[in-house]
Amino acid sequence: MWEVFLYINPLCSYCLKVEQAIIDFTRKHDIDTQYHFVTNYNMATINDYVQLKGFKITDMKERTCASQDVIEAAKLYKAASCQGNKKARNFLMNLQEQVNILNNPFDDNTIRRVINNSGLDYKSIMTDKESQCVIQGLKRDQQLSMEMHIQKAPTAVIFDCEDEEKPGVMINNFGESTSQEDITNNINMMLERELPQQDVVSNVSTSGTVISLDRFRK
Repeated sequence: MWEVFLYINPLCSYCLKVEQAIIDFTRKHDIDTQYHFVTNYNMATINDYVQLKGFKITDMKERTCASQDVIEAAKLYKAASCQGNKKARNFLMNLQEQVNILNNPFDDNTIRRVINNSGLDYKSIMTDKESQCVIQGLKRDQQLSMEMHIQKAPTAVIFDCEDEEKPGVMINNFGESTSQEDITNNINMMLERELPQQDVVSNVSTSGTVISLDRFRK
């Protein structure tokens, strides 16, 4: 069994492609996987998102708008998780697709459509997203990001739970290309080195390893 912490920007199309590629890989190899999708919106994440949208990072108006949208999306995702983690992941990936693949505006109509398509309750999410439970949950996520030394989104931290002595591996470089095929090929190459019959991962673009899994379970 793998336990995967995936740090993402909740409105990023590149993150969506990484999410889908990792999910497809674990399904293809029949790996029982527990996912933790964690929203991340530090300065580097916002800079990357602004540039991905085609704006200059010095454009303060666009930076402010991007920051507000990403934080709002993070609150919606955390509220959605109150109704089930699987539905919440579907909500997240649907939202990323609607906003950045289909180019729909990040507004109430799109949010309502995504919530309905994900089998979630709209009124509950809109209420819960402003609750102390959600606010505290987001604070814990940001704390977890700092503890794991997450600097950018997307970043994956993967643990093989069948080998408790094996450190987790962090992957934060999935290639420069935004092509789904290229991202998938890069992820397949890196993750295949983590399969049980392979040696311990080597020569993978990482920012380090995470030693103890239990420390980061919430």
